[in-house]
Amino acid sequence: MRHLKKISPDYIHSAFFGVEDSLISTTGALAGIAIGSGNRSVILLTALVIIAVESTSMGASEFISEETEEEIEKLKLPANPKISGLLIFFSYVVAGLVPLAPYLFLAPAQAIPISVALALVGLTILGVVKGKLTKLNPLKSALEVLVIGGVATSIGIVVGVVFKV
Repeated sequence: MRHLKKISPDYIHSAFFGVEDSLISTTGALAGIAIGSGNRSVILLTALVIIAVESTSMGASEFISEETEEEIEKLKLPANPKISGLLIFFSYVVAGLVPLAPYLFLAPAQAIPISVALALVGLTILGVVKGKLTKLNPLKSALEVLVIGGVATSIGIVVGVVFKV
């Protein structure tokens, strides 16, 4: 364990967060899909999409978060891990409802483009807020977040098309 002293705590945080989030979200989603559908093909497709999108999303999110944190840390504001955990939880839930909402009211074929569009609008707003918080160009920040999030979303769509069941 002595060799861990040479590794940045941020890297350890990132690795633990990635493993934890993957185990929880992948397992929870697959269990729910398995119970709800009982269809092995749907379960396998769901697993491939979740792993592809979430791994890309987590990597992209960590990049954006670290970049934002570096700028905000210059202000030297204290943080509480419990509050941070609750913020991640509630922000994930609220943000997750945005792309889910169209599926609650529309057929899947109609919901897909609306869901993707709403998510991309949300990413753009997040990027603008990031730019304003970090005192960077909000437009450039919005574009960065939009492109990174758009790539992660595209990966999910491609996996769904390639492994369609």
